[in-house]
Amino acid sequence: MAFMAALALTLIPLVPAQSTASSTAAAAPAAPTPSSIPIPPPTAPPPQVALPPGTRELQDARVVADKVAQGQLQTYHFSVAQQQHLPVRRQLERIIFHPGLDTNPALHKRQAAPTGSTLTSTAPAPVRTVAPTLPSPLPNGTYAVFISVSTCSTPKSGANVCPPLVLYVSTSTSQPLPGPGQDPNAVKVVSGHEGLIQFTVYTDRDVFFSLQAPALEGTWTGDWSVEVGASTQGYVQRYDSSQGLVLDDTDSTSASFLTHNFTAIPTFKVYLVDSTFLPRGLMHSLCAIEAIQPTPLTKANMIVTQTNRTSNLDGSMGRLILPAEPTFEQFGQRRQVLLQSLTAGTDYTAFFITDVLNQAGAEVMWAMTRFRTKRHDNCVLITDLQFCHEIAYAVPVTPLSTLPGGGANGGANSTTTTRLDVKKFYDDFSSNLMDNFNKVLAQYDCTRSQYSLIRNCTDCTRAYRRWLCSVSIPQCTDAEDVLDPRNVGYVPPSVYADPSVVENPYLVDRSRGPVIVERDTNTSRGAIAQLSQSNPLMNPGPYGEILPCIDLCFDVVQSCPNFLGFNCPVKNMAGNYASMNSEGFQCNGLGVVAVPSSGSRSLVVLSGGMWTVMVVGVLATVFLQ
Repeated sequence: MAFMAALALTLIPLVPAQSTASSTAAAAPAAPTPSSIPIPPPTAPPPQVALPPGTRELQDARVVADKVAQGQLQTYHFSVAQQQHLPVRRQLERIIFHPGLDTNPALHKRQAAPTGSTLTSTAPAPVRTVAPTLPSPLPNGTYAVFISVSTCSTPKSGANVCPPLVLYVSTSTSQPLPGPGQDPNAVKVVSGHEGLIQFTVYTDRDVFFSLQAPALEGTWTGDWSVEVGASTQGYVQRYDSSQGLVLDDTDSTSASFLTHNFTAIPTFKVYLVDSTFLPRGLMHSLCAIEAIQPTPLTKANMIVTQTNRTSNLDGSMGRLILPAEPTFEQFGQRRQVLLQSLTAGTDYTAFFITDVLNQAGAEVMWAMTRFRTKRHDNCVLITDLQFCHEIAYAVPVTPLSTLPGGGANGGANSTTTTRLDVKKFYDDFSSNLMDNFNKVLAQYDCTRSQYSLIRNCTDCTRAYRRWLCSVSIPQCTDAEDVLDPRNVGYVPPSVYADPSVVENPYLVDRSRGPVIVERDTNTSRGAIAQLSQSNPLMNPGPYGEILPCIDLCFDVVQSCPNFLGFNCPVKNMAGNYASMNSEGFQCNGLGVVAVPSSGSRSLVVLSGGMWTVMVVGVLATVFLQ
């Protein structure tokens, strides 16, 4: 009212005072007083629709748990007009993300500190406020209503897969009970996939929808347990077919992943399920996963750190030129997730769940990530190296169970110490080799001379470092993987019975050869070959080596000056390199080689069974046996 009074005062014209009667008669009429200005009454809520008995009313962005019995039709009602008259809570929750200052920062979501309290961290913490918003109409006056239904559990009958629920949707008040057999022009029929139904309705009033459970015959027991939500802001339960977690590698007790690239990191949680207990037909339903694994992983068995190392999500897929170091502006942020305390030789499935920015209560379930831990403990996962910072895979090491205090699976203290020691040995070995390369490249004036229109000395150094790390730090896997059918291109010993092959083994075309080759302590290369005689941790015994991707070598040739004389084998790689295989195992590309490349290259084939890199002026030799 104060505002209206102020508005009325601004409408009073300012005119000079007149003393004559004629002037008074000609004066403008007086402005209305504030009490005489009509105020339109508030729009009344629309009349309630007569709903069928048992119909559940849904509120915007609220998820309700429900059950649907066999052969039952469960109905729901959502009104856009009524939602606009509900009391609005201006702030539901304040979510604070702390990047952390320690070496192992963890992501967590918590309520904001009470007024007057102080946060323990002195670093400025980005803050975002999530609050409900009134729906905005589309240009045609309608609103988008997002309906999502997650099936948490189904009736059971041995190993049989239960038929799914069916969603029927109506926007007509004359059809408040949608169901089977009705006019298809008035009732939409929606089916789901893997336990998740999603449908968008465009309307300006009421939405009626029903869940129809099929009538089952036989020995089925139980009901359908569901979570139902409707919102004008977006799906409260959503599935994204992209992988939220990309597997780096595993050892016998741990696994390393990179998260999806986010322009703004949301809070997230990870569920880990033994793959033998996965819910059949419900793989897109978060509540179905929570029914098996009620709580996500915690700090006790999951370490989350920020990283900028390159992944196959950084936009390099299919490129012939490997990408530079990733930056936030180009590729967003990513996190490294290290899972611990796993069981050797076990198939796991990881589920990555994130919240939705600026949509309270909404969650996204990303495509699951399947992986298997190593069978043996002579492969140890190492990450976060200083020099070879893109290394995040298992490397050969003396079996942990044979080390003092190792035990069956390696004691906690012994395993931690071994990881640190092994990481340092490998990193120092590669870094020392890089010193020779830097001395030779320093002979070229990189600041004044230009040897390429698209590459420079920085690109050359980066490409050489990636190649050097991949060939000097072998990626380790179980020896059994050598004979795995997925190891496409494996040449069985019977082939070498051919006399011509015995005389010249390079007649065997290895341009599409195996990705994994058999190694032993005495037949290893790189750091193992150089350190096994003097280091007790470098005696792995039999293991399988995942060969480096030939693309890493090609990148060196493309990026460095011609006078360095780098060349790569093309056909007879002699078990030193592998091509990316889309049908089976993938070669070791340090995460920067995503898919098989279709580009053709004209390169020089080196002869002989031992490939030696000669650097002019200083010898930097890497034996690739």
